[in-house]
Amino acid sequence: MIEDELIKIWQSSSNQERIKFEKSKLMIELQSSLKRLDKWWNYLELSETVLAVFGVLLSTLLLFKIPFILTKIALGLMIICAIYLIIKYRGVKKFQPSDLEKDYLSYLKKNREYLQAQKKFLKSYFYWGILPVYPIMLLFTISIWEKVPIYLIVLINVASIGIGVYGYFLNKKRVKKEINPRISGIKELINQLEQ
Repeated sequence: MIEDELIKIWQSSSNQERIKFEKSKLMIELQSSLKRLDKWWNYLELSETVLAVFGVLLSTLLLFKIPFILTKIALGLMIICAIYLIIKYRGVKKFQPSDLEKDYLSYLKKNREYLQAQKKFLKSYFYWGILPVYPIMLLFTISIWEKVPIYLIVLINVASIGIGVYGYFLNKKRVKKEINPRISGIKELINQLEQ
C-alpha cells in the first residue's frame, strides 16, 4: 500500500523534484561508500604501520646481535625503508577532507583529491614497495649466503618476492574496483551539482 503511494507521488512529481531526489540519493550512496573506503584505508594504513614498526624493532634487535657488516648494512637500509613507508602512508592523510568543509561541493572536490592521492599512492607501489626492498634483500642474501642453510635463504627470498607480487596485484585490483568507481561517482555528482 505504502509502496503504491510512493510510486504515485514519484510519478506526479515534477522533473526538478526528481532531479533533486536523484542528487540526494547519489549523495547518500556516495557518502556511505566513502565512509567504507575510509575505514578500509585506515585499516590498511594501521596494518602497514604496525608491520613497519615491527620490522624496525626486529631489524634494530638483529642489527646489534648479528656481527656481519653486510647484514648490518642491509638491516640499516631496511629500517630506513620501513620508516619511509610510514611517512609515505601519513603523507596521503594530508589530503583527507574534514566534515567541516565550506559546502558539499568543496567536500566532494576534496574527497576526489584524496581518492586521487590514494590511487597514485597504490599505483606507484612498485617504486616505493618493491624497488627499494629487493636490492636490500639481495644484499641481505649475499651477507648470509655461507652462514645459513640454503633452504632458509630460498624460503626468505621466495616469501618476500611472493608478498611483493601479491601486494602489487592487490593494489592494482583495489584501484580498479574500489577507488576508480568512487572517483567516477564523485565526478558525476560534482557535474550534477555544478549544473
